[in-house]
Amino acid sequence: MAKVDLNLLVTMDVLLKERNVSRAAEVLFVSQSAVSRALARLRDTFDDPLFTRVSTGLVPTEKALVLEKQLVDLLPQLQEVFGAEVFNPLEADNDFAISLPAFLSSALIPKLMGRLKQIAPNVRISDHSAKANPFPAMDQGYIDFAFHFTEEPSPKYVSKHLGSLRPQMFARVGHPLSTKKDVLLKDTVDYPMIGIVVEEDQYRSFSAPILQIYKDMMLENRPILRSSQTQVLVDVMAESDAILFGTNSVRALRSYGEKFVQLPSKELDEQDAFSVPAYLIHHQRSANSAAHQWMQEILIEELTELLR
Repeated sequence: MAKVDLNLLVTMDVLLKERNVSRAAEVLFVSQSAVSRALARLRDTFDDPLFTRVSTGLVPTEKALVLEKQLVDLLPQLQEVFGAEVFNPLEADNDFAISLPAFLSSALIPKLMGRLKQIAPNVRISDHSAKANPFPAMDQGYIDFAFHFTEEPSPKYVSKHLGSLRPQMFARVGHPLSTKKDVLLKDTVDYPMIGIVVEEDQYRSFSAPILQIYKDMMLENRPILRSSQTQVLVDVMAESDAILFGTNSVRALRSYGEKFVQLPSKELDEQDAFSVPAYLIHHQRSANSAAHQWMQEILIEELTELLR
């Protein structure tokens, strides 16, 4: 049998008590998807389905019932040996430093803070600008989590794939192009162009794709404004006919649908070569920290949603 971490056994214990993924998530103060992922790991570890789903919740298998009896005595002993306790976000008093590109921070941080206010009111977040090389800061403990565009092969770090950043076009509500079902790139040349710029040089491979698309199509339109501050771009777009070339994360901004909308473009959607993979990276030393694992699950859930 593979090694099982204590947090997985805690999840198993709660699932056995609650017989329901939703209620287990509430008890553990994590998302249902986090509990489902933990259950998948448990099934793989014990080579058993452990539970079957019925209309009222979960029914444990014989293997799960055996584990239930064992966990009654085993879990308290393990918690005592390792000094571990069930992580309770309501009582947590942790600081987490997160390195994010500004255009993602604008969408993520307000939503994250609203969520933490409800489930972990004493947890503190430090929002740091993205770095081309976040690893020295992670080594020194200045950054806990970093959003990055490449997977880090070093065993010192853990990389979690989140999805992809994709170039998309946006315009104010009522823009002349907003009623078109399919906007061609050539349709945009009569309008001012603004775009997101990513701070660090390493990320210019992402900030440049739309310019490359224009170059490939022999179009000469160039941005009248490029900024890393999404709100600045949205304000300019809302007060003009400028078209914003941004990413799929822009749709998560609060003013989306009210002040601006996405311009559908099959032509742009087909530019897969310009999509950029995204990863959440943390240091291996936090792998056994219940608090960091909890925050990681929340960040993965929120960032994955932003990149859909």
